[in-house]
Amino acid sequence: MLGKMGLKPFSIYEINELTHGEPDSPRIVSFKMRPKDGQKVTFIPGMFSSLFLNPNDKLFRSYSIASSPNEDYLEFMIELINGKFTSQLAKLKEGDEIYVSEPRGAFLFDSNGGGKDMFLAAGIGIAPFFSMLRYLKQMNQKKDIYLFYSIKHRDDIVNPLELETYKALGLKVIYTVTRDPDSIPWNGERGRINIKMIQSHAPDFAHRTVYLCGGIKFVKDLVEELKAEGMKDEEIKRDIWGE
Repeated sequence: MLGKMGLKPFSIYEINELTHGEPDSPRIVSFKMRPKDGQKVTFIPGMFSSLFLNPNDKLFRSYSIASSPNEDYLEFMIELINGKFTSQLAKLKEGDEIYVSEPRGAFLFDSNGGGKDMFLAAGIGIAPFFSMLRYLKQMNQKKDIYLFYSIKHRDDIVNPLELETYKALGLKVIYTVTRDPDSIPWNGERGRINIKMIQSHAPDFAHRTVYLCGGIKFVKDLVEELKAEGMKDEEIKRDIWGE
């Protein structure tokens, strides 16, 4: 299996915390790494790779790539949930070696498409959208995109200042928190993303290509809601984690 995945050694050169991590919301950490053979990795925004701490170990996890294909490195935004794999990731430091599979997946972003898009992300499901937006910015491409971004707490937003810069590309961002109490000041939406929230901000949603990334229930519930409003299945691209 490992050979088929095109496993290669990478060297981690930067590790940064992206969120503080509330008691019910594990912190999200960025791992940036370069292939030790110096060869550039080719992929399309939206793809993922599998990470192995040991090439001979069957223990691995797959993560969406957050960096642009134009970079000479790969970035993964990983939620450290203190699991069997992430507890080991948390011990890594700059200079450590890790093994990465060749990028793959069907959650592919059509950057050249002339149509309008809608991104729906829950938690760390924001990662592949950073790859898409970073690529658009580097290619100086503008696109009409709505991003609905659901987080548990306002401090869970990943790279909020960076996200603001993409508004110049045509991005419109709607944040919604699901666990902050009403007593905490907040200018965005509250509650899970649903069809009513989408309709209130993007009334033309049915004419957009939808990209959905998040946990199983988040994705499946929204797919059903969108299809109930007349959207075709092929217009809804999804990347589900937790299966």
